[in-house]
Amino acid sequence: MRRFFPPLVLLCAAVSLLASCLNSDNEEVVYSDDVAITAFSIASADMTVHTTSSKGEDSTYVTSNTSLSAYKFVIDQAKGEIYNVDSLPQNIIASKLLVNCSTKNNGIAVIRSIEKPDSANYISSSDTLDFSTPRTICVYSASGKYTRDYTVKVNVHQQDGDEMVWQKKAVVSELAALTSMRAFQMGSALYVLGENEGNTLVYRAQPEDGGVWTLVATLKANASLNTLVHNGNMYVLDDGSLKVSADGINFNTVIESAPISRLVAQSSVALYGISGDGKMMSSVDNGQTWNNDEMDFGTIIPSHDIDYCTVNYPSVPNTECVVITGNRDLAAYPDDSTAVVLTKIVEKTPGAKDNIWSGATYNSWDKNMLPRLDNLNIFGYNKALYALGGAGIGGCKISAFDGIGKSIDYGFSWNKSSDVVLPADFESSATAFTAFADNNGYLWIICGGTGAVWKGHLNRVGWDD
Repeated sequence: MRRFFPPLVLLCAAVSLLASCLNSDNEEVVYSDDVAITAFSIASADMTVHTTSSKGEDSTYVTSNTSLSAYKFVIDQAKGEIYNVDSLPQNIIASKLLVNCSTKNNGIAVIRSIEKPDSANYISSSDTLDFSTPRTICVYSASGKYTRDYTVKVNVHQQDGDEMVWQKKAVVSELAALTSMRAFQMGSALYVLGENEGNTLVYRAQPEDGGVWTLVATLKANASLNTLVHNGNMYVLDDGSLKVSADGINFNTVIESAPISRLVAQSSVALYGISGDGKMMSSVDNGQTWNNDEMDFGTIIPSHDIDYCTVNYPSVPNTECVVITGNRDLAAYPDDSTAVVLTKIVEKTPGAKDNIWSGATYNSWDKNMLPRLDNLNIFGYNKALYALGGAGIGGCKISAFDGIGKSIDYGFSWNKSSDVVLPADFESSATAFTAFADNNGYLWIICGGTGAVWKGHLNRVGWDD
């Protein structure tokens, strides 16, 4: 790399000015006093790549010329700082970056030496530079009269964004004894409901802990599978009576004899349930009155292992998509290999059209359908839907906890997730467990049989914040 000595700038400018004057009797060249960096970018870099051979052996190699032009740099002229908001990938070798640096009116940019701050080098687009630590770039005006320093910080992720990190928060014997579990966050607390000895028990914990669970309420059997959170309140279908609670402790009766046999889902504008004769119903007044909810022709309503997830519909503002999953009765449909998936688009604008429910096309041969799994759980996370279930039932021969399913099209097609994965030493009853995402970007799995409480997250979730 070429060495640069700042005093030479004035000499070069003087020589250039003299030459210009000798070559013309009428033209005088005036060099600008402006000094500023106007653009900064990283063209490419070396990157370390980790691979695993067919024999399971780990190895690494280095690739050259990995393009990084998509990563934008902010130039704070007031503070003299240059940085990238979106961090570079973890395996980028920050000590070998090719950069482009533009200055105002052809000012000269040099980068100060790490070892010798009084020494500097020209910035060349063909020579790699070390940005493993913040560096100082000094800009000299074309006139040579003025200088300005900028501190350049290149941010590189310190974690693998695709790594799923799990922590076992606790092993709770009370939770180990539960069956038919459901869990969620309401307000600032986490809740787990499950059956034990003919009752539904309600446990509560704090998200920052998750290791201490306190019994706060007791309901009747089957209430756990008929519980959801709607507009900040917990709704429970408790032995035919629809109840509501703001804290999971005190419950008030909304309607004594609800016209639904199962409470299945919610959106911002309605509660949804299934009537005793198998029809979908909805309530837009917090459960006080219920009406039939129209369904597309041929749409199937599940009867077992029902769960739901409501997510924002990004392509249309102020719109949600409600996704319900479940299975048909095993005795009546012993050969089914895929689950049932229902969707409803909900427009939150007052007076908007009430859309109908529709189902994913049912084809037992379709390998992209959601498998028919025991105790099927779904949750929204990382701008996708995920599904966790026990062993396959009926025509589905999948082993219990054989990965997590993922859908990026609101449940219509599913594939085995490669990002969100189970903990390495995960153990649970195959029929009693529950999984959900909290409000802070963390996933939780509560394991029946073992009582293990797992808290995890995908590293890249939250990086945009």
